[in-house]
Amino acid sequence: MSKITPTGTTCTQFKNGTAQTLSSINYSVSNGVIHNVNPGVFFYWVRVTVPAGSNTFTITQTITTGNFATFFGLASGSNVFDSNCNSVGPTITQNGNTTTVQWNAAAAGTYFISIKYDPHSVVGQPAPNPTTVHYNFTTTGVPGSTSGIDLIKQ
Repeated sequence: MSKITPTGTTCTQFKNGTAQTLSSINYSVSNGVIHNVNPGVFFYWVRVTVPAGSNTFTITQTITTGNFATFFGLASGSNVFDSNCNSVGPTITQNGNTTTVQWNAAAAGTYFISIKYDPHSVVGQPAPNPTTVHYNFTTTGVPGSTSGIDLIKQ
């Protein structure tokens, strides 16, 4: 299970299935380039079941519309939570369209990965044509982990 949510979404909301879905990010264009984006951040959440010990997951962004090539960057505030929504102190890195999440699970069970992305990475890029870009986020090896969001000209 995964979901893309607005800022302010809590682990408890995602865990309980009450988190709102964010389906789009709006952008404005000035002189042929993306000038501004709104909202300023969003989260990709995914539920995973892991054994105790070291765990690594890879989250991949893909652009399915083929009309743009800039991926969203990481923002400060990503995390991994245990089944009680306590932070487990992960290491989270990004290289291009791939985000790697690593942590040591004290116990086997359900964990919630929360990745905070910054859409401002597209600011300054030539405006896409057609104007809507669709992004998918997928966690490798986790069925049902693909969630999508549209970048839409306002």
